[in-house]
Amino acid sequence: MTYSGCGISGVRRFADARDQRGDAAAVRRMTRALAHRGPNGEGFAQSEGVTLGHRRLSVVGLGEQGAQPMSRDGLTIVYNGELYNHRALRAELSRSVSFSSGTDTEVVLQAWRRWGLAAVDRFDGMFAFAVWDERERAVWLVRDRLGVKPLYYHHDDRRLVFASEVEALLESGLVTAEPDLEVFRRQLLCSSTLDWEVDRTLVAGVRSVAPGAAARFDGDGTVSWHTYWRLPGTRPDVTDERGSEVEEFGHLLRSSLGGMLQADVPVSAFLSGGLDSSAIAALAAGSGPVTCVTVAFGDADGAPPSPTGNEDLRYSEELVRSLGAGRVRHHVDVHGGRLTLDQVDEACDLAVLGDDPRHPTIAANYRSVRDLGLRVVLNGQGADEIMAGYVGLPGFTRNVHDVDEPANPKFLAMPASRRAPGLSPAVLGHAEVVEKGFRDFCAGLPGPPLERAHRLLVATQLHRVLRFEDFLSMRSGVEARVPFLDHHLVEWCFARPLERHVDRARRRGKDVMRRALAGVLPPTLLERPKQVFPFPGKAALQAALAALVLEHHPVLAADDLVRELLSVPPADEVEHTPIPHLWLLLSTWRWHEKVRRIRARTGPVRGQFT
Repeated sequence: MTYSGCGISGVRRFADARDQRGDAAAVRRMTRALAHRGPNGEGFAQSEGVTLGHRRLSVVGLGEQGAQPMSRDGLTIVYNGELYNHRALRAELSRSVSFSSGTDTEVVLQAWRRWGLAAVDRFDGMFAFAVWDERERAVWLVRDRLGVKPLYYHHDDRRLVFASEVEALLESGLVTAEPDLEVFRRQLLCSSTLDWEVDRTLVAGVRSVAPGAAARFDGDGTVSWHTYWRLPGTRPDVTDERGSEVEEFGHLLRSSLGGMLQADVPVSAFLSGGLDSSAIAALAAGSGPVTCVTVAFGDADGAPPSPTGNEDLRYSEELVRSLGAGRVRHHVDVHGGRLTLDQVDEACDLAVLGDDPRHPTIAANYRSVRDLGLRVVLNGQGADEIMAGYVGLPGFTRNVHDVDEPANPKFLAMPASRRAPGLSPAVLGHAEVVEKGFRDFCAGLPGPPLERAHRLLVATQLHRVLRFEDFLSMRSGVEARVPFLDHHLVEWCFARPLERHVDRARRRGKDVMRRALAGVLPPTLLERPKQVFPFPGKAALQAALAALVLEHHPVLAADDLVRELLSVPPADEVEHTPIPHLWLLLSTWRWHEKVRRIRARTGPVRGQFT
């Protein structure tokens, strides 16, 4: 029995640890704010100086056995994630441990008891968890290697507060909800895609545990950080024969997918008709019938498009036909051009700038999965970042394959190319500092310039993608799994020079992957050019955003955080304001409104934006 895709929260007091008045109520508020992440149950535990909470989404084993928080031999855990090799670890540990549940949670806990922090080196999966060690009087916060599962915290000399989402953390009433203007400015000036300080959030004093990291908080408030995993360095001595290279990649991908198909509920998949999602759908269908969801954009009222006018739909239907009758239950999710303020709010994550107007559409995709009665969906995120998938595309990564020297002006100009429109003079005044910070960060990445550009995508863009995919999927209580980000596969890809993934003649990436899928996918899908996630119809989106801005223009224009960061166009110019500018106005205003509502519930706070 596995409870994955859950929500966790907790408080650890340092000063006056015995005085826990209010901690139980704070953790209860945080945990209930995470109800969407775990609609199948909740649990709490309290020890001297520590209070823990958990929300549960049942995916493997659907009974009540193994509820959390879970305690064994002086250790208590709250766990969010999925350990794909838990059966093998259970068999190893069973030689000396007697298990009382069938959960991977107990495997994690017993592995921690046996090996301590070294246990994470044995874990294959996505996870974020907290362990309270009663004997050592220490709390550990641990996050998976790639950062698929989130974990946020606030730490001062009095207490540690942590939760799976920033909004829940603020509901504790123990953290001052103030915007971190430095992070806002940096993400506006270079986009959240290129923000290199991945542990910072938009809320001052609230941070994210970094991917591949663990932190120990002792009873006196001392914290010690441990980085247990990094991307491997490129090995010039890797000399796979071309045939064996393809076979090895195919084995690793199938192994990853096999682990992620484990569940006692149906596992579905998104299918865009692109290479990544088609590979996952085809390989998953080889293990049994699978439900696949394809996004298509209709007219403003949601009338379905024809396959001839929609490439994603046409290619996805071609894959379904090629796999044969009964292998895929194909569901087409038609989106119209309408947009409501509730949809903007649903996509608003307090951790990071809402700078992508496609997020409401992505949230709607996950709602479609939920409405089909499904709890788990596979997606193709990560393939482009680890296998040079953006080579040859326009945009900020078009020159990744062309970076030949450290001072390449196109590469170093990336932040400016990603700058948001409509910024205030106060924000623009920080552009030089932000761009220097980006250049310094790139210079500190290992390897020659081409490899630095490759690693930049994992260090920045991938982190942002995983953050919004988790946030948007869990709003609907759906667990998103990412087969391309199995750490064995990622390590394999980065141990080889980037050129090994690139077809120079065709100026495109993912070459090894294409060759590994020959015979699995139709040739037309193998040759389909890379497509980014589509925007809804731009005319309809422009009209919908402009209507919302006009409807709320007086309130929006009076918002002090919006005016600090952005220029607000006059009402008679809104209809002609570009989509990215309109979206930023709305998403920043709604971010601030969420914070204000939390303040109203949890009490007054200090700060300039009240």
